[in-house]
Amino acid sequence: MKGIIIVGFEENSETYIDTQFPINICEFLRVNPNLLKDLVEQHLNKKMEPNYIEMKLNGEISVASFYSGFSFRHYVGKPNFAIIIFLSQDDVLSNEFEGMMRRIAHELLPKREALNFDDILGQYYEMLKKEELTSYWEEIIEGETSVIVVKKKEEEKQDTEEIEDVKGEIVEEQMSQVSSADFLQENEDLKAEITELQNLIEEKKSKIRELTRKFTELMSENTKKTEEIQTLKEEINEQYIKLEKWSHQMADLNENNAKLMNDVKNLNQKIIERDDFLKEKERKIEELSIKLTSVDEFDEKTEIMLQEKEDLITINVSLNSEIVRLEKDIKNLKNEVEKSQNQIAIHIDTITDLKLDAKNLKSKISSVDEEKEKVKDKSLDLKKEIKVLRRERDHYKKIVKENNLL
Repeated sequence: MKGIIIVGFEENSETYIDTQFPINICEFLRVNPNLLKDLVEQHLNKKMEPNYIEMKLNGEISVASFYSGFSFRHYVGKPNFAIIIFLSQDDVLSNEFEGMMRRIAHELLPKREALNFDDILGQYYEMLKKEELTSYWEEIIEGETSVIVVKKKEEEKQDTEEIEDVKGEIVEEQMSQVSSADFLQENEDLKAEITELQNLIEEKKSKIRELTRKFTELMSENTKKTEEIQTLKEEINEQYIKLEKWSHQMADLNENNAKLMNDVKNLNQKIIERDDFLKEKERKIEELSIKLTSVDEFDEKTEIMLQEKEDLITINVSLNSEIVRLEKDIKNLKNEVEKSQNQIAIHIDTITDLKLDAKNLKSKISSVDEEKEKVKDKSLDLKKEIKVLRRERDHYKKIVKENNLL
């Protein structure tokens, strides 16, 4: 059980939550008067007399509810209130649960104005969870107390008295018709049969309790498996997000690498062009040197040639400095390319690991789904077996009652 609330009704039949325990149970379960509308309508449609209902709110929240009655001449405890219990999935309600809720209405609702009412409500709720409350089956009708349903203990007592009366009549008849020895023998046979049937009933009850326990354990295990599946799905989503980030980073690195390679290619082309240019100038210098056979004849040309040579030397020096700078640039670019290639190798390994993790998580989810299906099949088998055993128990009880074996 998750909690208990007491619902009241205004003069215009509007519903309001009067009291709740624990104090925040409605907020936790997201319960409001609108959600209780269908439940209230079912209560009020039953001639506004005290009545008990078990249902699901909005198809999700299981509740057991008792309405105390509308009329001030026909009610339990105090008119126009509903006591609602929020149930858990593993709650199995006994046949006396309605009677215990009637007991709460009978004893608790008249104390509604007490200062410690919330504490009293909590105490009754704990006793209800432990099934420590006795059933109450009386209603107030026009100021008098009327028993509408007899308690099981009183019914058993009455049946026992009837059985004793019948036994007395049988004894009187048999005493007049048969000998006391035959009567004693028949009485012993009946006692032995009663003992055997009682033992069989106890055995069936024990088996039902055991199957109920197993069913509860399977439902709990099913819940755990569902939570594990949800956790694995979240992990897979995180891994996919990481994989997408790494893919974007890889694309950026590949783009930067392509740019660097293009720059290196352009620089190499410029270096080749410079080398060709220098070789051509050196060739021209050699040709001019060969042509300089006579200094006297070619003084003017020599000066021109020397000037051109100095210009060429200056150009050569500037070209050498440019070559040195380009070599440094090439070296830096090669280092950057090497770093990019290392990062690419690291990211490729990381992406491979992420894909392997995703594959493993998918296999885990498939195995968990298979286990969940097995748990469902087991729970269905246990439900069927519990139903069969309950039918057998009711059958044996009917035999005992019809033959007055108690």
